[in-house]
Amino acid sequence: MSFAPTAEQQAAVDGFLTGKNLTIAAGAGTGKTSTLRYIADAAGDRQGLYIAFNKSVQEEAARKFQGTAVRPRTAHSLAYASMPDELRHKLQQKSRMPQRDQQEALGLRLDIRVGEERVRKHVVMRLVRETLEKFCRTAAESIDASMVPPLLTLNEVQNAELAQTVFRYAQKYWYDVLNPDGALPFKHDYYLKLWQLSQPTLPYDFILLDEAQDSDPLLVDVLHRQVNTQLVAVGDRSQAIYGWRGATDSMDAFGGETFQLTQSFRFGHAIAEEANVWLDLLDADLRIRGSEKDSSVHASYVRVANGVLCRTNAGAIAEVIDAHQRTDRDGSKITVGIASEARAKQMRELANAAMQLQERGYTSHPELDAFDSWEAVQEYATEDDGADLAPLVRLVDDYGADKIVAAIDACVPAVEARSTISTVHVAKGLEWKHVRIAEDFPIPGVDDSGELEQMTPEAMMLAYVAVTRAQRHLDPAGLDWARGYRQALRRPEHAATWAQNAQKHRYIEMQRRKDSVSDPDAVGRMKGVKSSGGGWNRGGNAGGSRGSWSGRRAS
Repeated sequence: MSFAPTAEQQAAVDGFLTGKNLTIAAGAGTGKTSTLRYIADAAGDRQGLYIAFNKSVQEEAARKFQGTAVRPRTAHSLAYASMPDELRHKLQQKSRMPQRDQQEALGLRLDIRVGEERVRKHVVMRLVRETLEKFCRTAAESIDASMVPPLLTLNEVQNAELAQTVFRYAQKYWYDVLNPDGALPFKHDYYLKLWQLSQPTLPYDFILLDEAQDSDPLLVDVLHRQVNTQLVAVGDRSQAIYGWRGATDSMDAFGGETFQLTQSFRFGHAIAEEANVWLDLLDADLRIRGSEKDSSVHASYVRVANGVLCRTNAGAIAEVIDAHQRTDRDGSKITVGIASEARAKQMRELANAAMQLQERGYTSHPELDAFDSWEAVQEYATEDDGADLAPLVRLVDDYGADKIVAAIDACVPAVEARSTISTVHVAKGLEWKHVRIAEDFPIPGVDDSGELEQMTPEAMMLAYVAVTRAQRHLDPAGLDWARGYRQALRRPEHAATWAQNAQKHRYIEMQRRKDSVSDPDAVGRMKGVKSSGGGWNRGGNAGGSRGSWSGRRAS
């Protein structure tokens, strides 16, 4: 490589050369891929395997490891190469088998009664597929009823009863998977599971497991069974944001010494400080040091963000609609894109599902298929358990599902867009020069006793991933209360005041941003408006006179 390794990178290389297992804890933008290339160079003729998170990462790694003895592969590509010939043909046939035919093949001919509730057979079929998906990510040898996901509209007792029924159908589906003459669709995750169950031996001297903090137990089980193979786990445990789909933090799964990479090459000191606020809240083992690059963290009402990061699909849809109404500084319309064609399709399907419920009281969309009317969704969204659906309900009620679909269809490919909208989960591994955080990240409140709500580690990790996507400028917007929240945790007697002021601050900031769409000068006029959220929001002193508390793929 054309530049020398840092002291931290060299330490990791030296650790690798001992031949022992090791862990490389790499903060955001700290040269993880470069470090792995140094390791590949140092390995000489030893045969290595780099396990990539997905196909695009594998293709990029193939370029970066060119000229070394390291072979980048995905777990699926390894499994496919070992797939029994008698099952291989199943991938090509019946991949788009109609759902009614799948139900017939399983013997699922009637809706299921659970107490007084009726569960439609297409919902049962969806739960069967999701049960198999979960099974195929675990190290388990057989399907279990605990793998059946709960249905939103049922209580705990009803879900337990339903799980037994779904479990039996899932078992029947798996028997069909194992049958070369089986009639049901054969998914890629199925041959991955069969590969793990076969206890494969991987013919490599060492294995580099990237994104180890988000590894499926299935893959960890395969690696644990390797004998006389050096294992290197690489990742950032503070970016473990896929636990909801069964991923586990496997950074420490293989033992050995841990080496840290803390010098970020992506951004400068200002953004590093913002990242460290979240690492403080997570009580993480490392902190990031920014480079000497220019970087800034502040609200920006006129600048067009290259990347706008959202917590939810509904939040992303709202940002797409908003972005289409904005103009660039020269008055031209902003071209808007959605990161990941698959995610754009998901958003469109969600809006279409809302239309289907409104028009015919039925949809097969997995997020809404448990409801038989749009009114039922609206009612559920007012309950605590339905809080995540509330933003979608507001969007559909305010704009109309047809306008949401039109806004999504008006987007250009992300590579051509002036501004790209993304959920944080999709944005992981990506970076943009100018990033704004959307306002769909909830501000922690206080409970009835006045105690400050504790954020979950998952929520804090999502925030950390979001703020570390910026290279040059970060508009923290929806997360600009982070410093105030940290201080409120330290001084709980002021928690209620902080929470109230943080909400006021958000309202004022959102109004400023809204006014800037139609009248850029309105922002300047509003600067005279006192925001009760300004003090601790950007590191001010809560006890001071202001008296406010609120707060392209990366290598």
